[in-house]
Amino acid sequence: MTYLLKLLHLRRNEAPRLGLAAALFFLVQIDDGIVKSVASAVFNVRAGVENLPLMYTWIAGLFSLSMILLSWLTAKVTRQRLLLGMMVGVSLVFAVNAGMLFLAHSGYVALAADYYSFLFVSSEIARTLMNFQIWIVAGGICYVSRAKVFFPLLASSAVLGDISGGFTVRFLGSLLESYQLFILATLNMAVVIGLLRQLMRRYFVGQKGDESEAVSLGENLRYFTRSYYLLLLFGLSLVIFAIYTTVHYGFNVVAYDYFEAADDSETKITEFFGLFFGLTGVATLFVTTFLLQRILRWIGTGNVYLWVGVVYALIAVMLLGVFTGALAGISGLEWTLVLVFLPVLAIFIGNLINFLLLDSVVAPTYQVLVKLVPARNSDGTRMIM
Repeated sequence: MTYLLKLLHLRRNEAPRLGLAAALFFLVQIDDGIVKSVASAVFNVRAGVENLPLMYTWIAGLFSLSMILLSWLTAKVTRQRLLLGMMVGVSLVFAVNAGMLFLAHSGYVALAADYYSFLFVSSEIARTLMNFQIWIVAGGICYVSRAKVFFPLLASSAVLGDISGGFTVRFLGSLLESYQLFILATLNMAVVIGLLRQLMRRYFVGQKGDESEAVSLGENLRYFTRSYYLLLLFGLSLVIFAIYTTVHYGFNVVAYDYFEAADDSETKITEFFGLFFGLTGVATLFVTTFLLQRILRWIGTGNVYLWVGVVYALIAVMLLGVFTGALAGISGLEWTLVLVFLPVLAIFIGNLINFLLLDSVVAPTYQVLVKLVPARNSDGTRMIM
């Protein structure tokens, strides 16, 4: 035990706290893997994959509004109560969707396509807010001086949860119905809420000065609009997420086309998504553990977005070669693409790299770039990031 604590740079009294937090992060990411796989498969089959662009637009708009609401609530509600309320709300969304899918499966109701739009949008927003809020837990259970020890361990636990959630869907997708997987996610959320209550009651660190340094939404917006650095960073983020969403949309379309003819197409697509997210977790763990530091040292943090653009260009070339034959004029290259990549395999690899870029390279680099933002502007207003 002593050796393990030294290896992880932990103090003995921190072990119970980290154990609870790691379990919380692990279970939250299992739910994330289950919900995003099942919700996508159900929507693609029952509502139509052609409606995904509209759903992405709704998600972007509603998520932005939810962030504004959270910013307002942060000044009105204590952090612990807000966190617990958010998690209860997420579990209610999962429970409602599980119940409606059960009623549809049992033949009690015939759900319209509009409901599946609600299911997809509500599930995506719920799991995204869940992932966003869980890192506030990390900030609440340790002092700033210990964050560099706690955060990497919690991030590793989260990635292991991603892997477990993806492969849970992969291997249970053919054994459980969609509503049963949603029930599993809801039950898991009950455990998450129990762990969260324990952490808040026993280990939350008091943050002195929070109330005195609280900043209004208006002050933050004024600071943001006057900073060319933040505006540029925001613009780059929009471009990256637009490309990411485009590739992921293609992944959904190709997966649907590939499995559409099967009698159990929804099950096949669910398992396929579970396999994808499980393998993405494995790849993320490998890249962040062994390659990320070397990559950033080699290309430099400031050049990351440039090289991300280069990789996306290569992905585009590969997909064009596979799906359109646009590279037919280059001797031998088209045959290589056709022989090596089936369309579903090509988009699988392209989207895997897409997720790796976002989770393993862009997100950590974005955090580094945000740290370059000064804590206070010229008139002393504190900027909350």
